[in-house]
Amino acid sequence: MKKNVLFWMMLLPMALGIVSCTDVTDNPAPVVVVDDKPFPYDADIDPSVRPGDNFYEYALGKWLHSSNPAPSLFKQISEQNKMLTDEMLTNCTAPVVAQLRSQADEMMMGDSRTFDLLAQRLQLLEQVTTGEQLFDAFGALQGWGYGTLFRLVPGVLVGRQTTNVFMAGSMTDEMKRAVRMKKQETLDSLVNVYCGYLAGFGFSQERIAQIAENARKIETLEMNAYIPGIEMLRHPMKAKRWAPEGEDNTERILGMMGVTNEDVTALRFVPSTQEVLQLLVLFSQADEDPEAIEAFRDYMIYNVIAQDAPFIPSIDQETTLPAMLKRALQNNRYYMYRLLTEYYGYDRIYKQQCNDILENMRQLFIQRLENLDWMSDATKAEARQKAEAMLFYVGYPEQWNDALTPTIDADFLLASVTQLRQNAREIILNMAGKPLEDIGWDLWASMAGFTTDNAFYLGTANSLVILPAEITKPRFDYDLSEATLYAFSTTFSHEFCHGFDASGSNYDAQGQKRDWWTPEDKQAFQAKQQIMVELYNQLEAYPGQPANGQKTLAENMADYGGVELALELYKQRLTQQGFQGAQFDEQIKKFFLSYAQIWKDENQFDVEYLQMLYELDTHSANHVRVNGMMRLQDEWYRLYDVKETDKLYLKPEDRVKIW
Repeated sequence: MKKNVLFWMMLLPMALGIVSCTDVTDNPAPVVVVDDKPFPYDADIDPSVRPGDNFYEYALGKWLHSSNPAPSLFKQISEQNKMLTDEMLTNCTAPVVAQLRSQADEMMMGDSRTFDLLAQRLQLLEQVTTGEQLFDAFGALQGWGYGTLFRLVPGVLVGRQTTNVFMAGSMTDEMKRAVRMKKQETLDSLVNVYCGYLAGFGFSQERIAQIAENARKIETLEMNAYIPGIEMLRHPMKAKRWAPEGEDNTERILGMMGVTNEDVTALRFVPSTQEVLQLLVLFSQADEDPEAIEAFRDYMIYNVIAQDAPFIPSIDQETTLPAMLKRALQNNRYYMYRLLTEYYGYDRIYKQQCNDILENMRQLFIQRLENLDWMSDATKAEARQKAEAMLFYVGYPEQWNDALTPTIDADFLLASVTQLRQNAREIILNMAGKPLEDIGWDLWASMAGFTTDNAFYLGTANSLVILPAEITKPRFDYDLSEATLYAFSTTFSHEFCHGFDASGSNYDAQGQKRDWWTPEDKQAFQAKQQIMVELYNQLEAYPGQPANGQKTLAENMADYGGVELALELYKQRLTQQGFQGAQFDEQIKKFFLSYAQIWKDENQFDVEYLQMLYELDTHSANHVRVNGMMRLQDEWYRLYDVKETDKLYLKPEDRVKIW
């Protein structure tokens, strides 16, 4: 027996050697993987800052304190898009653009026909003295596509059907910015500037002052009614789903706007704020109040001159040929969107790559749902159904709708602009009542803009839209390390997770507002939300002011889900590529540094700006977004040696886990 044991013991090393040789031949040791693509963001690191005290300052410190910092991504994209737009407007050979360019050039050379037509419209408004005349003038402006006081935009009704939605009247970009930031002084200044143009049309200084005073009254109401947290793509305000009840003029006003009886019967329009209700009621009752007639008449005069004076160089001294073309084409967003996409080039928009990442995120989210220990099977099934049903609209449509291309047969600029406006109005009216799946891109491209550096999720449509500026260089750059791509992809997963945040979780797979949670799961979810609120309350929005975790809850939850999904996808990608050990860790550090790059902000040390954001924005300040996310990531603690004494440190049991 002992001899046998000794015999096998003697053979064992030989046997092991044979096996070892076989393994080396058939399964060679993994080759060290190297990320050989550029990663420029190490240059911004400030090593004097402990990552655990302020990761935003650590990752971006050299840039933040540079005397001549390179532009942030937001600024780079803004400058690039302006250049792209100007190039397209100058070089595009599409018939409509060529015709508008020719007419704008004639205006620059002194063509008076646009001036004459605008003068006629201003005089039509100036002659209003009764409620009957006021409503007639309002109807005429609506017919010309203006929407000076109220306008319609397509809105998504539950069940993925479209309806027409009330919103504030048309505004210039400058007016929108002032309203959005609630800058009363800026708004008042703009009113004075635009009303000052009326002198060129024979209005006296006394009359101009009166028009400006009345315009400010209405503009202030609109500014106060504006809700930045729920508006979509920076629309002025959400006066939606409402019809004034019991007023003699209601049906007439709605008819002028294109709202049918079926629209009103299908769904009562509900105001988003008391100011919206006040605006609409005041207008519907204007024929009973001479002061209201004067106020709304003067507001229309101001709005028309603000919209159209930039088409007349002799009135607006700063107008240029590209500016005139841009303002003209912005009246038909769908067409402008298509022109820019085709001019920019489909090969420069990473549509397919973005789609692939989104689909992988969808599947990862569904997998993670199954592993949640705080959610019941019943709620998981509803959440899975919602994730599977979410519609993705990425970059641009697969097929453009040629029927939406405007036809222009006018022979001078303002007449052509009027046709563009009328065409855009017809597009909106024709969308009402149609399934979103049939007209999705018609809707989104008509409301958004190619050059808008944004993505958004709409709960009532259960749809996620990624605009082209989000998936082009320099933000989405396949020439850089993949760590940057996946970090920047947190934008996509952020919007995806809006479907399951404090707000989106109230809507089901079809966009119906419905509580699809079991009571126990809802309670557990709300408890996790409260932890998130308290964690963000611990951070500082600006010196001396704690962040508002409750106000920013939905966005913070979307940030959390976005980082969780994108980081997990990147880990899977690294594993597939063979990264391991120190090389794997180095790539994850690049991911965290790249995430900070997304939120580079030239205004980081502008306390007044940070105070304004704190008051108005439902997003956390950029440094809070970065630091708040890092302290919830276990690997961040390990990779950056974060200690209990560091300011951002959270005990493991306090790091809330949701998805």
